[in-house]
Amino acid sequence: MERAMYFRRQAEALLGLSRATIDLGVARRLRTLAAEFQAKAEEIAHEAADPAQVTVGRPGSPNGDLDRH
Repeated sequence: MERAMYFRRQAEALLGLSRATIDLGVARRLRTLAAEFQAKAEEIAHEAADPAQVTVGRPGSPNGDLDRH
């Protein structure tokens, strides 16, 4: 659960940065990253709640990392 909280905190930080910038492109990218971090936190929380549902990585990601463009 600690890992899920880490990703949630990072998502909140990214959202804060997106509100602080005047560059709309940067703000959009920060919000996108925040959404990815939130999704990762939810994934981790669900895995912790139901270990039978654990998956290894994501398609195209050999170690389950977030897809950063």
